[in-house]
Formats: sequence, C-alpha cells, structure tokens
Amino acid sequence: HKLESEEQNPFLQFLSFMWNPLSWVMEAAALVAIVLSNSQGKPPDWPDFVGIVLLLFINSAIGFYEERNAGNAVKALMDSLAPKAKVRSDGQWSEIESSILVPGDMVSFKIGDIVPADCRLTEAINVSIDQAALTGESLPQSKKTGDQCFS
Repeated sequence: HKLESEEQNPFLQFLSFMWNPLSWVMEAAALVAIVLSNSQGKPPDWPDFVGIVLLLFINSAIGFYEERNAGNAVKALMDSLAPKAKVRSDGQWSEIESSILVPGDMVSFKIGDIVPADCRLTEAINVSIDQAALTGESLPQSKKTGDQCFS
C-alpha cells in the first residue's frame, strides 16, 4: 500500500504566504502609513496603504503560484515513478500499480525488476534478490521455489 499525501486547502496555502516575517513588516508598514497620514487631522493617504497591500498580495500570489507548480511537478513525478506489478487476473497478464495488489494475487517479475510486494515464489529458477534494505546483507540472497520474498 502507498502513503496518502494530505491535500492542503489552496486558500489556506495562499494565506500562509502572508504569515511570515517579511509579510509582517509589510503589514506593519501599511498600518504605519495609514496611521501617520491620518494623525495630523488630514484625510488618510490611501495610495501608500493600497500600494503596500497590493505588493503584499502580489508577493503572496507569486509565492503561491510557484509553490503550486512545484507541488504539481513533484506529484506528476511521483505518479510516473509509482512501482508497477505484472499481475495475472482471469488468465491474462496485466500491469497495475503495486499499491493495489491484494493477498493472493499472482505476480511475475524478471531480472532487474523490483519485487512489488511481499510474496512467496511459486516458480523460481536461479533467482537472487537484493534484500539489503531489509536484512543488511550486502549480497543478493539466493531464492528457490517456495521461499518468501520481501519488497
């Protein structure tokens, strides 16, 4: 099975770009601009305030857009690299994502393939499997019919 990634609310993601030290300085500058212009009995100086707030929104929008594009690129890469398994169903071999394999599925793999799931070999001729990540053994382990393989 695969780990599910949590989808973030786009609006909250956009607002997160307004909650950082640079944004705080810009927000404070906008408030200072409006307070100082209004303190001498004159009408508020809206152009400075609006200009600073507009810069804040533009900065947040650019950051949001770039992060969204990067996230989409990573998602597309992860989808293209998702491990596949050659599985036998109704007498036909087909290729599916390894994450949807269920116990009892018959899978096939050849030289260089990644073992798609924990399995028991029903037919094996001169099989060696690299299980270094699981066992720490630096050399591939020889397997025969009936042995278990771990993904």
